Amino acid sequence: MSGLSSRDQQLEQQHMTRVCNSMAQYAFFHQSLRKSLRKRLDGLPEFSKQFLPSGLVSSSADAITREKESREAETRNQLFLDEILLFSNQPTSKDHAYYKQQGNYAFESDDDISKVKSVLKSMVRDWSAEGAEERAQCYDPIIAGTQKHVAKGGKVLVPGSGLGRLALELASRGYAVQGNDFSIHMLMASDFILNACGEGGHKNIEISPYLGTTLNSNKVSDVARKIVVPDVDPKELLFGPQHLQAEAPPPPPNFSMAAGEFLDCYNKPEEKEKWSCIASCFFLDTAPDIVAYFTCIWNMLKPGGALINLGPLLYHWSGPNMRPDETKIGQYSRLRDHRYLESVDFCWEDVREILLKVGFRIEDEKTGLDCTYTCDSESFMYTGYKCVYFVAIKPE
Repeated sequence: MSGLSSRDQQLEQQHMTRVCNSMAQYAFFHQSLRKSLRKRLDGLPEFSKQFLPSGLVSSSADAITREKESREAETRNQLFLDEILLFSNQPTSKDHAYYKQQGNYAFESDDDISKVKSVLKSMVRDWSAEGAEERAQCYDPIIAGTQKHVAKGGKVLVPGSGLGRLALELASRGYAVQGNDFSIHMLMASDFILNACGEGGHKNIEISPYLGTTLNSNKVSDVARKIVVPDVDPKELLFGPQHLQAEAPPPPPNFSMAAGEFLDCYNKPEEKEKWSCIASCFFLDTAPDIVAYFTCIWNMLKPGGALINLGPLLYHWSGPNMRPDETKIGQYSRLRDHRYLESVDFCWEDVREILLKVGFRIEDEKTGLDCTYTCDSESFMYTGYKCVYFVAIKPE
């Protein structure tokens, strides 16, 4: 936190505390979900209750079995989150259970808990055998494009790197890679997977990432089912099995993860022409101003460097339009973040022209690529995206 004002340091520490608290409080929130479901079921008219499956009838043998399976899955997830917290030297759920007993205990927001659930689902995408198809859709074109347009040893940045799989895959192919993400939830989880799992560490960890799902489920067992992570040893992926078996330890790879907002980290004079490639996946539309991203990336890239991107145009900060009774956008809005009121949603045709006006040459371009994002393969619903893939070169 060097270089930050005392106020900024305080805010950053408060944010870190909220993140860690939300991980430690996961089971408390899921317990409340179970209680909520029980209250809804018990609140049904007696006429309706007579038609319920036995697994939904309070105190029945089937209901007790369901409750047991749900509790086991809940515990499974909390133990995993506790391992992440332990690796970061933070209090775990056991500590929080003690604090809660002492009274005057505060719970974090539903939004923070939602981010914890996103970490669990992202584990499937990045670090499970079940996520292999999704990784092939999203990561394989970027990896192939990087190998085609960037010489081995080139310095590659993966912004919005999440749990780090794409960044590690590129590093394993001989590139000097840095992953970047602003989410402390994701960074703590990726730190655990990359540095505490595999050879000499945690293996075959079972989680139930879809626990708590109440919509579009097929079977009761689907939401509590076990997913094993990680599907590969991160160190073996990075170094290769022959290096792990060698007597002498392998040299440290040129691989790192950086925390912070993309522009805050890289829109600096010292980043000028430092990078051979920016490899982005489901990232560019996180910008409230995509032009600012493109000009920053232009500054970062060496002449001949490449921006290789795959993703939709979902626009994270897309906000309300101006109402007829407003004189400015969001005059009566309760949105707390000003970016929702300032973001511009561009179509691909306009994004393409902006790239050209910034100075890029579009070397490769494909639209309509089918991709999913943290898709539950057993659900009755998933969100599919028609993504755009492009390679934009900064001319020499």
